[in-house]
Amino acid sequence: MPSSLFALAGALFYGFGDFFGGISAKRMPVWWVAAGSQVLGLPVLVVGLVVIEATDVTTPDLVWGAVGGVAGVVGLALLYQSLAEGTMSLVAPITGVVAAGVPVLVGLALGEVLDTRQWTGVVVGIVAIVLLAGPGGASLSLGLLARAMGAGAGFALMFIALAQTAEASGMWPLVGARAASIPLALFVAFRSGRPHGSSSAWGLVVLTGLLDQSANVAVTVALQRGPLGVNSVLASLYPAVTALAAIALLGERPGRFEAVGIVAAISAAVLLA
Repeated sequence: MPSSLFALAGALFYGFGDFFGGISAKRMPVWWVAAGSQVLGLPVLVVGLVVIEATDVTTPDLVWGAVGGVAGVVGLALLYQSLAEGTMSLVAPITGVVAAGVPVLVGLALGEVLDTRQWTGVVVGIVAIVLLAGPGGASLSLGLLARAMGAGAGFALMFIALAQTAEASGMWPLVGARAASIPLALFVAFRSGRPHGSSSAWGLVVLTGLLDQSANVAVTVALQRGPLGVNSVLASLYPAVTALAAIALLGERPGRFEAVGIVAAISAAVLLA
């Protein structure tokens, strides 16, 4: 199966996982949502370890996985908080632009050359952020915009880190990721207070965890087997799923400028491939 299909599957799982995670964060502390989803998604990782064979697991694979895990869980916490505070259909596309754009810019710093289409994607992405955070996007304060962009940066670093792992390591880099992210998330969660939330809220956290870990497995396969630039951008199309779910299921109705911003953000992610 082409690596791009795994990346697109990851985008689908991320999109719905973020949607349910954002709803959960409205009902309980955001770090408990992040920590709970990390722990409760472990059964999917176990399945991945069994199904996807690892022939050579090295220390760098686990270390890069740990780096990606820390970046990913911080990104998740920022994203869930942003989705809980703001309008999902506006916040999600911003994270996608950053998550797609940063790996491309990292490649540029390392000597890669952007073509006309990719430069167009950078410009369109900037326009999208302005539209979503400007006068037409009253739902986004500067603080909320900063958190959304921070979430995207966390996901971008996670993609970059996972791309450094070898295909022969299978899903073991995700073991390193969870070994680092779960203690961090639980530490911050306990510092924020005792866990609380209704049974329905915890049910959403379970669903969030299973979807998020399924996405991580799919995207790790894609990044190990294919190019970072293309697959990180394809995985970053998740905001389209989150935004459409919010519009369809929560009745969100973006304004004219905001709607153009959403389309621009999704278009930028595609162009950046």
